[in-house]
Amino acid sequence: MNNLLRDITSRFDRTLKSMIYAAAGAAAAVVALFFFSLAAFLLLRDGYGTMRAALVMGAVYAVLALIALVAVLLLGRTKAPPPAAAPRSPPLWQDPMVITSALQVARSLGPRTIITLAAVAAFVAGILLTGSKSKPPDKNEP
Repeated sequence: MNNLLRDITSRFDRTLKSMIYAAAGAAAAVVALFFFSLAAFLLLRDGYGTMRAALVMGAVYAVLALIALVAVLLLGRTKAPPPAAAPRSPPLWQDPMVITSALQVARSLGPRTIITLAAVAAFVAGILLTGSKSKPPDKNEP
């Protein structure tokens, strides 16, 4: 049990660190894109003026967005193969660990407690199943 907990903890730790590094990398990429765009704009502005530089930068980003849109549409058209059917596991009551655990719980509770719990459960189920099923009164009727 301790090894399982240690394994789960280490996997969670690796996943969390990977997510943090991916977020830091994405933030750095956005900042780099901003500065490269700014440098390109300033270079174009010096050569062609502010209006033409803004139009060229806008056109470049519009073309990039169009390419991304086409890629998304093409990926959406391809049919992914259906996932393989999950292997059928036996029902829970056929698992030896579940049966053993249930027998140990039954032994520890004792027959009187089990009978009391069963009676209370049957009473509650009877109340829920025989509850009133009448419709609420209409607001139009007096």
